[in-house]
Amino acid sequence: MLNERIELQECLELDARDPLQDFRSKFALAETGAIHFDANSMGAMPKEVPQRVAWMLNEGWRNLGRQGWAKLDWLDKPKMLGAGIAHLVGSEPEDLIVCDNTSINLYKLLSYAWGIRQSGHVLLTESKHFPTDIYIAEGWIKTLKEYGVDAEIKFADSHQQLLDSLNKDVAVVNVSYVDYRTSLRWDMANLMNKAKEVGALVVWDISHAAGAVKVDLMGNEADFAVGCGYKYLCGGPGAPAYLFIHPKHQNKKWPSIAGWMGHFDVFAFADRYQPNPRIISQTTGSPVIISNEIFAAAVDVWKKVSVEEMDSKHESLTSLFHHLILQECGSLGADMTSPATHTNAGGHVSIRHQGAGPVSEALLEHGVVSSFRKPDSIRFGISPLYHSHQDILNGVQRLRKVLSDEIWKEERFQKVSV
Repeated sequence: MLNERIELQECLELDARDPLQDFRSKFALAETGAIHFDANSMGAMPKEVPQRVAWMLNEGWRNLGRQGWAKLDWLDKPKMLGAGIAHLVGSEPEDLIVCDNTSINLYKLLSYAWGIRQSGHVLLTESKHFPTDIYIAEGWIKTLKEYGVDAEIKFADSHQQLLDSLNKDVAVVNVSYVDYRTSLRWDMANLMNKAKEVGALVVWDISHAAGAVKVDLMGNEADFAVGCGYKYLCGGPGAPAYLFIHPKHQNKKWPSIAGWMGHFDVFAFADRYQPNPRIISQTTGSPVIISNEIFAAAVDVWKKVSVEEMDSKHESLTSLFHHLILQECGSLGADMTSPATHTNAGGHVSIRHQGAGPVSEALLEHGVVSSFRKPDSIRFGISPLYHSHQDILNGVQRLRKVLSDEIWKEERFQKVSV
């Protein structure tokens, strides 16, 4: 592919051989015909969602009311959803739970990991980590200090600097498996091995990988992980998140938020807390019934997806994107910033352009939904389930038009949205 010009016919042939091509029909894509390359921000809607939500509202709420807790699967949904996506991230079904949001789950796991750490007083993270992850880490360390605990947060500017910073002072490491701007992916096995050498525990944020590329938490002996449900997993706007705890770390201490749903016997209404010995202890209050039902529509699709085929398809799509950017836009000021090697990259591809914000706005008018990140990055979140090779070609050709005709310089595109 690298030594020849790619045209439509080659893309159609790749699509014809795609083992995942039938999954595209499981999603309700935009009525406008726009290509939504924003799976890294919000995945497409499964077709079954409207019907399932309508049934839940009418039968589950209107007709059953409180009886829904006993007659429907509301209480079991967090476990069921976790089990349904566990294979995508290399977890056993019983070690993943869907609940709350990513920020809350990260707080739970950072504080839990701190409580069972072997030694150390430093929380080590990345200076370019996703902002909310940094905020949660800062908040946790600030809380510890206010209670008189010797605690410190340190930042590393690169993967290598973080590895070089690992020592016996480090208690917990928190990183994003995939950088939310450049898509650079960590070597999970290497970081886990280095952390274990100094007794540090690692909390991973896998939001920009799960549902796009292969993640192997158990195979790499990962300690903890969190992720959101609304990106590649297609759980819908504001979908609940998920968390993973390696079995060897479960039930080592009380959960940081000891909530009703994490009790050993929820409906005993006991006077005192007794944690469930399994990962369900990390749930807090009542599950989000309607959001869980939406997510369930996506999980029913994911249960049928081969991780190997998903990963291979994503590699094919992103390799094509890299090739076409060079072929179609290389002379127009667009440079790839995401890694070209599949094992080093996550779910999205990223380009740099001096007019990145206005370019992303002009692309919207030309039927391509991407996302802009300051100062000069445009991200294209690619889903192996509902994107095709033809989509990649069409999207890049529309980008070429926006750049070659300098459409992005028009005044109406200068006000940039998120």
